[in-house]
Amino acid sequence: MENGILRSKIIEQDAQKYKDANGKICTKIITIQAQIDALDDKYKPVDPIDDSKVKDVDDGYIIRLEPYDAGDHIAYNYVKVFDTKKVKSQIQDLKDALSDSDYKITKCYEANLLGESLPYDVNTLHTERQAKRDQINTLESTLSEKEGS
Repeated sequence: MENGILRSKIIEQDAQKYKDANGKICTKIITIQAQIDALDDKYKPVDPIDDSKVKDVDDGYIIRLEPYDAGDHIAYNYVKVFDTKKVKSQIQDLKDALSDSDYKITKCYEANLLGESLPYDVNTLHTERQAKRDQINTLESTLSEKEGS
């Protein structure tokens, strides 16, 4: 790590073409180990990500990988954090669903003003929309609480 920045280099077996003394084109395989041996001291091997530590996380949380210098290699801390991105997405989806049903309210209002029968059941419509607003409020409260901590 350099100034808190982890720089990485993916090493894969490589094939290089070259001309031998007779001008014939040959292929030389550069192994992963040979490439590792050629690296300078600032590079260290990195632990593989442990999939078992990133699965089965509590709902609403994700695992954030935090690399650290463990001396002879780079390792990871697996930190459980609240998934604010997911909650913000859920809030936006609910707000979009409310907006998508606004026309039903307008149609009912127009029908009522004209003395016509309502095209939608207003009680059901109100109940569904209020449930979405309640979900939004709950999610926004949870988000505010988690971001504040």
